This record gives sequence, C-alpha cells and structure tokens, in this order.
Amino acid sequence: MPTFALTNETLKFYYDDSGVPSTPGYTTYVVVHGLAYHGGVFQRLLPVVNQHSHRMVTVNRREYPNSTPYTQAELDIFARGSDEERYQLLLNEGKYLNLLLDGLIQSLALPPNIVIVGWSLGSIFTLSMLASITSLSQTVQERLSDSVKKTILWGKYYTKTLKKFNFAECSKEPPAHSLGMKLPPLYLPLLDDNIPFDERPLRFMQWVALHFQHGDLSLRHDITQLDQGRNNLQRINAFDTTPAEELATITDIRPATRCDNYLLVPSFSDAEHRILHNALFDPATRLSWGDMDIWHLVGDRGPHSVHFATWYFEDLLQLAGTPKPAIRLAVNPGASHFHMWEDPEDAMKELELLTFTPSP
Repeated sequence: MPTFALTNETLKFYYDDSGVPSTPGYTTYVVVHGLAYHGGVFQRLLPVVNQHSHRMVTVNRREYPNSTPYTQAELDIFARGSDEERYQLLLNEGKYLNLLLDGLIQSLALPPNIVIVGWSLGSIFTLSMLASITSLSQTVQERLSDSVKKTILWGKYYTKTLKKFNFAECSKEPPAHSLGMKLPPLYLPLLDDNIPFDERPLRFMQWVALHFQHGDLSLRHDITQLDQGRNNLQRINAFDTTPAEELATITDIRPATRCDNYLLVPSFSDAEHRILHNALFDPATRLSWGDMDIWHLVGDRGPHSVHFATWYFEDLLQLAGTPKPAIRLAVNPGASHFHMWEDPEDAMKELELLTFTPSP
C-alpha cells in the first residue's frame, strides 16, 4: 500500500503508481481525483500510460481511502467557515499536495517532466496547488518550478462560483468593468431538495457518469443547449457494464456529505474565486511556476457543469486581453466525463496532445 507521509506534518497520502517506464526522461502525470470517484477510477488508464512510455501517479485526497482524514475543526470550516477560513483551508490543501508532489519527486526520482492533472472537482485542489506555491520554501518552489511543465484541468466543475468577478484584483491589464453573472438554473442532484440528503451522493454518482447529449455548445451561455440529465433512462452510463464489485473499488461516497459537497454551493464561491484568480492571474504565482501552460480539457458528452466552466474561462480570457492566455481550452469530441474508464487509449492520446503542444 504506497503512502507518503509529509515531513513535519501529521498527514499522509495514498497513491497508485503505474511504475517506471523503459524510456528515460519520461513524463509523469500526477492526478488529483474528483468527488466520490477516487484515484481508483484511473486504474484502467495506468497500464496504457506505461505502454506509452509515461508514468502516472494518482493521489487519493484527504478523507478518501488510506489518506489522512480532515480534523473536526477543518470539517467545521467546510460546513460553516468564513470566507477567509475557507480560502485558507483551500490554500493549505494546495500546500499539502505541493509538499506531497515535492516528496514524490525526490523519493521516486521523477524526471523534470511532470504534468499536474486535476480531474473534475479535483481541479479546485489543483488550482489550490498553483495558488499556494509562494507559501513554500524557496528550495521547494524551485524544485517544483523546474519539474512541472504543464497543468491540465480535466473537466473542471463549474461550482456556482460565477456570481461576480472583479478583474481589477487579478490582472495586470484590468478593464474598467467586472463580470457579473446570475446563477443559472442548472440541475445538480447534490442540490436537489426533492432527493433525501443522504441519498444525493449516490444519485450524483449515477448522474455524472451519463453521456449527455448537448446541443450547439458554441452558443455560449445558452443553457437551452445543455442537457441537464434529468431523464436517465435514455442515456448511456459509463458504468453500465461495470460489475458492482469493481465499482466499489473506485468509489467512496462518505466524503461527499462530510466535506466535498460544500465546495459545490454558493457559500464557498468567494474562497474559490480567490483561489482561481490567484492561480491563473497573479503575476507572482505564475512567475513562481515558471509561467507554465495550463489547459482546460472537456469531453463534449460530459455534464453541463464542465461546459459552463469553459464558457467562464472564455469570458476571463476575453477580459484579460493578455498576449499569452492564462489558460488554454480543448474539447475531446464524443468523450464523457469518464473517458479514461471507457476508452483509456484515446484518453491517453488526448493527454499526450496537450502535453506536447508547444506554448504559443
């Protein structure tokens, strides 16, 4: 059971490792998972990564199997903390994941060709990694900057954080106006008052794995084009043919009601705004990472949430007006949110495409 204990911290993280490929100087993908589906959901991708002469390390976040759970004080902040407490909590989680990555670089002798991947809800923790780098020692900052070449937000969730955006706080060339957006009436089982609270995580797990049939996604912010997945009977589910025993090895619904669900509600929006903007637009943060490329990758059959996030990023890029985009956008046609489970070979090729696309 591979785990890594952080130096000077009472924390450990469980991880799976595809192993050392035969090719020296290989690329390592370090993956942070989403809600309910932990690092095990990438198990079909691990042998494919190795066959492509790469390496993949999938990390179980805190509260998930064999990683350190949150303290009661931390759970209280998830549930009812102030904006500042929640911001600091996310920053700390990013710092811990950075220390984990730094430890793995040294203990596994990883070559300086690392891609950080945040899948689904794990993207907010990946953004927290980016935002927290300046809180680390100079030695750790330099080791991470020298080693990490790209970051991929794979199906980043829109987490109801779009209520207002003051661009002047985070851009070197801010326009004279802000982006204010009303919360759209998008369906999410975790927020459905018609579903008993304890049943929502399971319903969400079934819903998020659907193949959504959206309309014209080029019509930005037109929510009539978004399939909201209310009628599950007419859609393919990524796990339709997966035995229950196998599904149990890649899921854990307990952290949803304890902590993760809170990241999806409006009360967490201010903290998440600050994390996102510090990660993408703060000059000191980007300089500390060596101005690496950041990608947002979605499958066009993924849930509406990931497409709304794409529209949001497009708005941010238009407002920024900088010569180099803070984040680059890519769509994988025909892919669901669980493409790495249904077609790991194609998922690997998509990751490779983003990894080896030169900077603009």
